[in-house]
Amino acid sequence: MSFRDLLLPVVSYPDATPDRAVAAGAALARRFGDGVTALALKVDIKTPRNRLANALIGLEDMVRAEEARSAALAKASIEQFTAAAARAGLRANAIVETVPIYLQGERITEHARTRDLTLLATGPSVLADVGVAEAVLFGSGRPMVIFPEEAEVLAGDRFDEVAIAWDGSRTAARAVADALPVLKAAGSVRILVVTDEKPAAVPGLATDLVRHLQAHAVEAKVTEISAGGEPIGRIIRAFGAEKQVDLLVMGGFGHSRAREFVLGGATAALLDRPPCPVLMSH
Repeated sequence: MSFRDLLLPVVSYPDATPDRAVAAGAALARRFGDGVTALALKVDIKTPRNRLANALIGLEDMVRAEEARSAALAKASIEQFTAAAARAGLRANAIVETVPIYLQGERITEHARTRDLTLLATGPSVLADVGVAEAVLFGSGRPMVIFPEEAEVLAGDRFDEVAIAWDGSRTAARAVADALPVLKAAGSVRILVVTDEKPAAVPGLATDLVRHLQAHAVEAKVTEISAGGEPIGRIIRAFGAEKQVDLLVMGGFGHSRAREFVLGGATAALLDRPPCPVLMSH
């Protein structure tokens, strides 16, 4: 594997990354490479000075208590990560940084720009996870892997079943290029083309991708499924479940409008609820 410099961010406020997700992230890192840094963020909560509010409800004391809780959770996450990394046999580092509460996504993105790959847990426990993932995907210039926070991941040297969601787009091509080290080591590689969903996604679309992968000693099987009016996210999920896919590779499509990301259908569906680890590039 050529991924020697991975990043595993964990957040502590307002919700903390669950311990199970921290452990899964460390085990997942072992499948991509052997060196990972955990970035734990504790928050600095800026509040306007308000004598009346402070007198009535003790606002400043409340802020100090929340900042202390955030710092304690960040410390606990690093301890959890250190133990999990040792079990997985990883070269591990840890960074704890203080960041304004509204800049967590930006800080993680800054660190991601100088990493081979960023691993991000998503799920119901941390409502801000999807926003952080969007920021990293569109702002880092580097690939990322999102994984369900409740997943049980065992440390290993490869992925057994890898699927590529292929629509012939620039972002899909970027994702395949970024994932090549993983594809070379995989037990099996499958290419999924969902036809009748985009004008360019036609039967036979994956032929040249198969040729390209063969040039890198990767043998891939192709499955073509007609969308039939079904949401593409649902089709990808069903395919992944049927083939027991343990890593999905796909392009992340979206653009910014009025300071908000407008995501493609598959990107939105899988960022919100990934069925397995998903390597995305933009």
